[in-house]
Amino acid sequence: MTSQEKRHYTTEQWSTWLNQLATDDYLVVDHFIPDDLYQQVQNYFQSLLDKNELSKAAIGSSENKQIKSSIRGDFIYWLDRNQDTKLTDLFTLFDEVISNLRQHLFLSLSDYEFHFALYPPKTRYEKHVDQFHGKQNRVISMLIYLNEDWQPGDGGELKIYKSNGFETIIEPRAKRLVMFKSDSVPHEVLLTEISRKSITGWMLHKPASLGYFV
Repeated sequence: MTSQEKRHYTTEQWSTWLNQLATDDYLVVDHFIPDDLYQQVQNYFQSLLDKNELSKAAIGSSENKQIKSSIRGDFIYWLDRNQDTKLTDLFTLFDEVISNLRQHLFLSLSDYEFHFALYPPKTRYEKHVDQFHGKQNRVISMLIYLNEDWQPGDGGELKIYKSNGFETIIEPRAKRLVMFKSDSVPHEVLLTEISRKSITGWMLHKPASLGYFV
Protein backbone atom coordinates (compact mmCIF):
# COMPACT_ATOMS: atom_id res chain seq x y z
CA MET A 1 0.00 0.00 0.00
CA THR A 2 1.51 3.31 -1.06
CA SER A 3 1.49 6.47 1.03
CA GLN A 4 -0.98 8.00 -1.42
CA GLU A 5 -3.60 5.33 -0.81
CA LYS A 6 -6.32 6.03 1.71
CA ARG A 7 -5.91 4.52 5.17
CA HIS A 8 -9.09 3.89 7.11
CA TYR A 9 -7.45 3.33 10.52
CA THR A 10 -4.39 4.49 12.40
CA THR A 11 -1.35 2.38 13.16
CA GLU A 12 -2.29 2.54 16.84
CA GLN A 13 -5.77 1.18 16.17
CA TRP A 14 -4.40 -1.67 14.09
CA SER A 15 -1.87 -2.47 16.79
CA THR A 16 -4.64 -2.78 19.40
CA TRP A 17 -6.81 -4.96 17.19
CA LEU A 18 -4.04 -7.26 16.03
CA ASN A 19 -2.64 -7.73 19.51
CA GLN A 20 -6.11 -8.98 20.41
CA LEU A 21 -6.09 -11.32 17.41
CA ALA A 22 -2.70 -12.69 18.44
CA THR A 23 -3.86 -13.20 22.04
CA ASP A 24 -7.33 -14.64 21.48
CA ASP A 25 -6.88 -16.25 18.03
CA TYR A 26 -9.89 -14.24 16.79
CA LEU A 27 -11.02 -10.62 16.55
CA VAL A 28 -14.40 -8.86 16.23
CA VAL A 29 -14.67 -5.19 15.19
CA ASP A 30 -18.02 -3.46 14.76
CA HIS A 31 -18.67 -0.75 12.15
CA PHE A 32 -15.43 -1.69 10.39
CA ILE A 33 -16.47 -0.72 6.87
CA PRO A 34 -17.36 2.95 6.16
CA ASP A 35 -20.92 3.81 5.16
CA ASP A 36 -20.12 4.90 1.60
CA LEU A 37 -18.05 1.81 0.88
CA TYR A 38 -20.65 -0.41 2.51
CA GLN A 39 -23.30 0.95 0.15
CA GLN A 40 -21.04 0.41 -2.87
CA VAL A 41 -20.53 -3.19 -1.84
CA GLN A 42 -24.24 -3.77 -1.22
CA ASN A 43 -25.16 -2.35 -4.63
CA TYR A 44 -22.56 -4.47 -6.40
CA PHE A 45 -23.61 -7.61 -4.54
CA GLN A 46 -27.23 -6.98 -5.55
CA SER A 47 -26.24 -6.50 -9.19
CA LEU A 48 -24.52 -9.90 -9.13
CA LEU A 49 -27.60 -11.49 -7.62
CA ASP A 50 -29.79 -9.90 -10.28
CA LYS A 51 -27.57 -11.44 -12.96
CA ASN A 52 -27.37 -14.86 -11.23
CA GLU A 53 -23.60 -14.61 -11.01
CA LEU A 54 -23.20 -16.57 -7.75
CA SER A 55 -22.41 -20.29 -7.91
CA LYS A 56 -22.96 -23.13 -5.45
CA ALA A 57 -19.98 -23.46 -3.13
CA ALA A 58 -18.07 -26.71 -2.78
CA ILE A 59 -16.04 -28.20 0.06
CA GLY A 60 -12.48 -29.46 -0.10
CA SER A 61 -9.31 -28.21 -1.77
CA SER A 62 -9.12 -27.23 -5.43
CA GLU A 63 -8.12 -30.73 -6.53
CA ASN A 64 -10.77 -32.49 -4.43
CA LYS A 65 -13.87 -30.30 -4.51
CA GLN A 66 -17.33 -31.68 -3.77
CA ILE A 67 -20.73 -30.03 -3.52
CA LYS A 68 -22.53 -31.20 -0.38
CA SER A 69 -25.42 -28.91 0.47
CA SER A 70 -26.11 -30.71 3.76
CA ILE A 71 -22.66 -29.61 4.98
CA ARG A 72 -22.27 -26.25 3.24
CA GLY A 73 -25.20 -24.31 1.79
CA ASP A 74 -23.82 -21.03 0.51
CA PHE A 75 -23.45 -19.55 -2.96
CA ILE A 76 -20.33 -17.56 -3.82
CA TYR A 77 -18.75 -15.14 -6.28
CA TRP A 78 -14.95 -14.81 -6.33
CA LEU A 79 -13.76 -11.20 -6.42
CA ASP A 80 -11.19 -10.14 -9.01
CA ARG A 81 -9.44 -6.78 -8.73
CA ASN A 82 -9.06 -6.46 -12.49
CA GLN A 83 -12.62 -7.46 -13.27
CA ASP A 84 -14.60 -5.99 -10.36
CA THR A 85 -13.38 -2.43 -10.88
CA LYS A 86 -16.36 -0.87 -9.10
CA LEU A 87 -14.93 -2.29 -5.87
CA THR A 88 -11.55 -0.57 -6.05
CA ASP A 89 -12.02 0.98 -2.60
CA LEU A 90 -12.79 -2.43 -1.13
CA PHE A 91 -9.55 -3.87 -2.49
CA THR A 92 -7.72 -0.87 -1.03
CA LEU A 93 -9.17 -1.81 2.36
CA PHE A 94 -7.95 -5.39 1.87
CA ASP A 95 -4.50 -3.94 1.08
CA GLU A 96 -4.58 -2.05 4.36
CA VAL A 97 -5.46 -5.21 6.27
CA ILE A 98 -2.67 -7.33 4.77
CA SER A 99 -0.12 -4.53 5.21
CA ASN A 100 -0.89 -4.25 8.91
CA LEU A 101 -0.88 -8.01 9.45
CA ARG A 102 2.62 -8.08 8.02
CA GLN A 103 3.76 -5.09 10.06
CA HIS A 104 2.29 -5.91 13.45
CA LEU A 105 2.25 -9.73 13.49
CA PHE A 106 5.28 -10.30 11.23
CA LEU A 107 3.30 -12.70 9.08
CA SER A 108 4.73 -13.87 5.75
CA LEU A 109 1.73 -12.95 3.59
CA SER A 110 1.97 -12.57 -0.17
CA ASP A 111 -1.64 -12.30 -1.36
CA TYR A 112 -5.30 -12.62 -0.47
CA GLU A 113 -8.50 -14.05 -1.95
CA PHE A 114 -12.09 -12.99 -1.25
CA HIS A 115 -15.58 -13.85 -2.38
CA PHE A 116 -19.13 -12.74 -1.76
CA ALA A 117 -21.12 -15.38 0.10
CA LEU A 118 -24.88 -15.80 0.28
CA TYR A 119 -26.55 -18.34 2.57
CA PRO A 120 -30.23 -18.77 1.61
CA PRO A 121 -32.73 -19.50 4.39
CA LYS A 122 -32.39 -22.93 6.02
CA THR A 123 -28.74 -23.40 5.09
CA ARG A 124 -25.60 -23.71 7.22
CA TYR A 125 -21.92 -24.70 7.18
CA GLU A 126 -20.90 -27.48 9.56
CA LYS A 127 -17.94 -27.22 11.94
CA HIS A 128 -14.61 -27.02 10.12
CA VAL A 129 -11.25 -25.23 9.95
CA ASP A 130 -10.28 -23.15 6.93
CA GLN A 131 -6.85 -24.71 6.37
CA PHE A 132 -6.90 -28.04 4.57
CA HIS A 133 -4.77 -30.98 5.64
CA GLY A 134 -1.38 -30.78 3.99
CA LYS A 135 -1.87 -27.16 2.92
CA GLN A 136 -0.29 -24.01 4.36
CA ASN A 137 -1.80 -21.37 2.10
CA ARG A 138 -4.42 -19.77 4.31
CA VAL A 139 -3.12 -17.90 7.35
CA ILE A 140 -5.84 -15.48 8.50
CA SER A 141 -9.57 -15.80 7.74
CA MET A 142 -11.59 -12.61 7.40
CA LEU A 143 -15.29 -11.81 7.12
CA ILE A 144 -17.25 -8.59 6.76
CA TYR A 145 -20.99 -9.04 7.28
CA LEU A 146 -23.56 -7.33 5.05
CA ASN A 147 -26.81 -8.14 6.86
CA GLU A 148 -28.86 -5.01 7.46
CA ASP A 149 -31.38 -5.08 10.31
CA TRP A 150 -30.26 -8.53 11.51
CA GLN A 151 -32.26 -9.57 14.59
CA PRO A 152 -31.90 -12.38 17.14
CA GLY A 153 -33.72 -15.39 15.71
CA ASP A 154 -32.61 -14.66 12.14
CA GLY A 155 -29.85 -17.27 12.50
CA GLY A 156 -26.60 -17.53 10.59
CA GLU A 157 -24.41 -16.76 13.59
CA LEU A 158 -20.75 -17.75 13.51
CA LYS A 159 -19.85 -20.18 16.28
CA ILE A 160 -16.16 -20.24 17.20
CA TYR A 161 -14.78 -23.16 19.18
CA LYS A 162 -12.02 -21.97 21.51
CA SER A 163 -8.98 -24.02 22.49
CA ASN A 164 -10.07 -23.93 26.16
CA GLY A 165 -13.30 -25.76 25.32
CA PHE A 166 -15.56 -22.72 25.44
CA GLU A 167 -17.58 -21.42 22.49
CA THR A 168 -18.28 -17.91 21.22
CA ILE A 169 -21.36 -16.96 19.18
CA ILE A 170 -20.88 -13.98 16.84
CA GLU A 171 -23.96 -12.35 15.33
CA PRO A 172 -23.61 -11.54 11.59
CA ARG A 173 -24.44 -7.85 11.92
CA ALA A 174 -23.86 -5.38 9.08
CA LYS A 175 -20.35 -3.84 8.85
CA ARG A 176 -18.94 -6.23 11.50
CA LEU A 177 -15.43 -7.57 10.87
CA VAL A 178 -14.34 -10.99 12.10
CA MET A 179 -10.80 -12.32 11.76
CA PHE A 180 -9.32 -15.57 13.06
CA LYS A 181 -6.41 -17.93 12.52
CA SER A 182 -7.25 -20.19 9.59
CA ASP A 183 -5.44 -23.31 10.74
CA SER A 184 -6.38 -23.45 14.41
CA VAL A 185 -9.87 -22.03 14.94
CA PRO A 186 -12.73 -24.49 14.33
CA HIS A 187 -15.98 -22.72 13.50
CA GLU A 188 -19.38 -23.18 11.92
CA VAL A 189 -22.18 -21.12 10.43
CA LEU A 190 -25.40 -21.85 12.29
CA LEU A 191 -28.65 -22.49 10.45
CA THR A 192 -30.01 -19.37 8.79
CA GLU A 193 -33.66 -18.31 8.93
CA ILE A 194 -33.17 -15.43 6.48
CA SER A 195 -30.64 -14.80 3.73
CA ARG A 196 -27.16 -14.16 5.16
CA LYS A 197 -24.57 -12.15 3.20
CA SER A 198 -20.88 -11.56 3.75
CA ILE A 199 -17.54 -10.81 2.21
CA THR A 200 -15.39 -13.82 3.08
CA GLY A 201 -11.71 -14.36 2.40
CA TRP A 202 -8.23 -15.34 3.46
CA MET A 203 -4.83 -13.75 3.82
CA LEU A 204 -2.45 -16.09 2.06
CA HIS A 205 1.08 -17.31 2.59
CA LYS A 206 1.31 -18.08 -1.15
CA PRO A 207 -0.24 -16.29 -4.13
CA ALA A 208 -3.88 -16.89 -4.98
CA SER A 209 -2.76 -17.77 -8.51
CA LEU A 210 -1.83 -21.21 -7.16
CA GLY A 211 -5.54 -21.99 -7.14
CA TYR A 212 -8.56 -21.17 -5.01
CA PHE A 213 -9.34 -23.31 -2.00
CA VAL A 214 -13.06 -23.27 -1.27
